[in-house]
Amino acid sequence: MDNTRRRFLRRSSAVAATLGTAGLAGCTGVLGGGGGGKIKLGAINPLSGAAAFYGELATETQTAWKNRINEDGGIDVDGTQREVSLVEYDDESNNSAARSAAKRLATVDNVAMILSSWRSTGAIAIAPIANDNEIPTFTHGFTPEVNEPGSYMMRMTVSTVMDAYPALRQVQQSDDIQNIGVIAETGDWGDDTLALMDWWFDQPDNDGGYTELGRFSFSQQDFSSYITKAKRAYNNDNIDAVYVQTWASAMQRFIQQQAREGLNEQMPILTGLGGADYNSIDEVGAAMDNVYALGVYTRLAYADNPAIAETLSEDALSQFEEYKGLDAPMHPTAFNVYADAQAARQGIAEAGSTEGSEIRDALVGTEITTLLGKTTINDRGQPAIPGSLIKFGADGDSAVVEDVAWSGQLPPITSIPPNVDL
Repeated sequence: MDNTRRRFLRRSSAVAATLGTAGLAGCTGVLGGGGGGKIKLGAINPLSGAAAFYGELATETQTAWKNRINEDGGIDVDGTQREVSLVEYDDESNNSAARSAAKRLATVDNVAMILSSWRSTGAIAIAPIANDNEIPTFTHGFTPEVNEPGSYMMRMTVSTVMDAYPALRQVQQSDDIQNIGVIAETGDWGDDTLALMDWWFDQPDNDGGYTELGRFSFSQQDFSSYITKAKRAYNNDNIDAVYVQTWASAMQRFIQQQAREGLNEQMPILTGLGGADYNSIDEVGAAMDNVYALGVYTRLAYADNPAIAETLSEDALSQFEEYKGLDAPMHPTAFNVYADAQAARQGIAEAGSTEGSEIRDALVGTEITTLLGKTTINDRGQPAIPGSLIKFGADGDSAVVEDVAWSGQLPPITSIPPNVDL
């Protein structure tokens, strides 16, 4: 662990401890629904356990957002400016602790909203509590299982079912790609990816097809057998590109290994959100050459690239400039956390209320402007959100943005067949 990382952990942990103590102790004039005191908002972040890095990012980002809101006088609620108070709990990177935190926030702390929860299984664990208590809750879990009609669970990114959509659009518009090989995780995310592939290539307007090259666990260390299968399929003219569904450290391992074995020299590597969502893309470097990755919140990390900047609205770029002036992390996940908080502010202001049901009504079907761009959340809690399929190249040992292969509004797909027009 380098010194910068140590300093970040110490700083974030100190902020988390301060927030947690304030939340547990409570304070006079801090209210959730109704009243004229501070608006009490909750956060369930993994401050310990396997996902602690992301929890620390969330804490620092939410603190920066809260401080800016309060410096500006608070949120206008039906003509009254009200400051914000945060109540944060550590979910310890496990679902039981997440469930306990959600219950306390809903029934003891009486928060108006929950700004963050994490992991797909964590989202499933707390969804009944959010729905039963009518607490709008933003999640960083991608599972569509929580996206039922009338859901109080919302997100500002893709679901697992829509993750491969931009790559399939690239196949549709490319003269060089007809058939793809698919390598996917075992479990729901991989299942959802293959379900979308099945449906997509069964449509009369979508030429081509796919070949499943194998499934693997997230802990997979050696991808050589999958890479060999992809090379063999390419040499036999069975595929023109490979699509890889995984994320984080597993994606990093695959990208580095495929480059060593020259897979990206033979064919394009198509990926979803996980293809560019690294703590530092410098750790992958030139291995990203000929890799296509979906950018939603990751686009902002490359906003200085003209091709990427063209995919971002003026409002988004302006808000990103404001974000850079805050004491907040310059990390893609932090951008997503901040967008959640921005959406929460707009929902409360539009509702003119801190009652959960009224905030949800104000959020659903309303165009929301954040540093990610303009989004519209549907009745299932899934947004139509801007995104881009970024083609990476290499400059020496570094990864660079080479082109934007596709850009547009990602449809809010939460089921197969899709419940929206594509």
